[in-house]
Amino acid sequence: MTENLISLVILSDRVIFNDKKIKLFENFSVDDTKLLFGTLLFNLLENFSTTDPSYELSTYLDEDDKDYLSVEAEKFQFNTHKIYYYKNSPNASLLFDKIKNHKHTIILFADIMGVSNSSIKEILNLLNSDENIIVIGTSQESSLCFIGFNHQTENLQNAIQNSGRDYSKFLSLLKTEEHFIHTFNGFIRVNNISSFRELYSNLSQKKSIEYCSQVMHEKFTHLFVEYKDLLQ
Repeated sequence: MTENLISLVILSDRVIFNDKKIKLFENFSVDDTKLLFGTLLFNLLENFSTTDPSYELSTYLDEDDKDYLSVEAEKFQFNTHKIYYYKNSPNASLLFDKIKNHKHTIILFADIMGVSNSSIKEILNLLNSDENIIVIGTSQESSLCFIGFNHQTENLQNAIQNSGRDYSKFLSLLKTEEHFIHTFNGFIRVNNISSFRELYSNLSQKKSIEYCSQVMHEKFTHLFVEYKDLLQ
C-alpha cells in the first residue's frame, strides 16, 4: 500500500442480505427490501469495479450480513476489492485505520444514487490540494451521500461516526477544524417513500445511464412496477 493510493469506500449503515435481521423498507416485502438495497450497493460496485487501478475499493457491511452475502455479490470480490464487517453500527475508527496510508479517500454510502465516474474525478480534482479539503455530497433532505477528504483528524472521524448522516450536525462537529468544504447537492439517499419516488424520477432520465447501467435499471424497474401505487 502506498501513500499515493486513492481509497474508495462503500459503506452500508444497514443490514442488506440477512432475512432475519433486515429492517423492512416502508411496506416492502423482505425480498423486495433486499432487492432495493442490494441493487443500490451492486450499482456502486459495478460503477467503480473497473476504475483506475490506482484506486483501492473496499466495502464495509454489517456483520449480520457476513454469512448471507449473495452469490451476485461474490463476483465483486476481486483483487483490489476488500470487504470488512462491523458490529452493531459502522465503525469510523476501523475505517480510518484501514485508510491511514491513503492520500485521498472518498466514502460513498451504499444507499445512494447519482454518483458517476465523472463525479469521482471531480471530487479528486478538488482533493488534489495542499489545503485541508472536504468534499460533501448531499440529498435533497440534507442527508450525507458521500464524503471525500485529503486529511484525517479525530474531529473528522468523530463527525462521520456521530452525525447520523445529517449535514448540519456533521458541519457542527467539524467546527473546531480548519479546512475548506465543498458541497454538492442533488444526490439521492433512498430512505423513505419520497426518496423512492425521487429514484424513480431520476432513473427515468437519459442521463442516469452514466451511473446506473441497463442491467441495474431493470432490477429497479421490477420494484417500480410492484410498488407503482407508491409513486403517485
